[in-house]
Amino acid sequence: MGINHLAVVEQFSGSFTEAVAGHLGAPVPTCPGWTVDDLVAHLAEVQAWWTAVVLAKGAYPDEEAARRAADTGPDRVEGWREISARYVAVHEEYQRGAGPDAPVWVWWNDEQRDTAAALASRQAHEAVVHCWDAWRAVGAVGSIPAELAVDGVEEFLGRFLYGKPWEGGPAVLELAATDTGTTWFVGTDGAAEPARLAGGAADARGTGTAEELYLLLWRRVGLEEVTVSGDRAKAEALIAWPSLK
Repeated sequence: MGINHLAVVEQFSGSFTEAVAGHLGAPVPTCPGWTVDDLVAHLAEVQAWWTAVVLAKGAYPDEEAARRAADTGPDRVEGWREISARYVAVHEEYQRGAGPDAPVWVWWNDEQRDTAAALASRQAHEAVVHCWDAWRAVGAVGSIPAELAVDGVEEFLGRFLYGKPWEGGPAVLELAATDTGTTWFVGTDGAAEPARLAGGAADARGTGTAEELYLLLWRRVGLEEVTVSGDRAKAEALIAWPSLK
């Protein structure tokens, strides 16, 4: 049946809530300059915005309504929990009534339009990555299942391969997951921006678990956390290129 992305949003948002409670002043090493309080405010803003997107049913959302809905009130954690629960409930209701292919506004394609199911995927990985940020900030132990990590790599390569003009010349990086046997290729001939490739000769190869490769792409861990062979400088350049915005 595949991954239920809204269930992932609910699960990892819940784990996020458990992690951040009582730790709002802690720094977040993976988001330099942020405290846990900033991280909670950010994820509240994100999920409030996408709640407004779902409610708009394919149109551009009401920005002012989304801004008001992102206000957590005086109890940051409880306010966040309510915002997250509302996002899941609104999205589930929309998909139940209109189907997973129901339209929503999005930022990641020229048409600015995709399906409710695609949005659920994006929000699932938003919750997973920031839950991992929270775990790291508070010293909690948590893991990302291999199947979900593979899905996350696929999502990243489909939506986040963009950045400033590429100046690194020809470069190809192979990523190989040791626990799932999955491989991915990212690179460029030097004349175009890096993109996902079907295969080919790689200048460098990064090997690790699916979770490690997922976190590597999101720059939550560095190349020192995986095994790198070949041209390390080209691997570093390709990992550093996406803007992550």
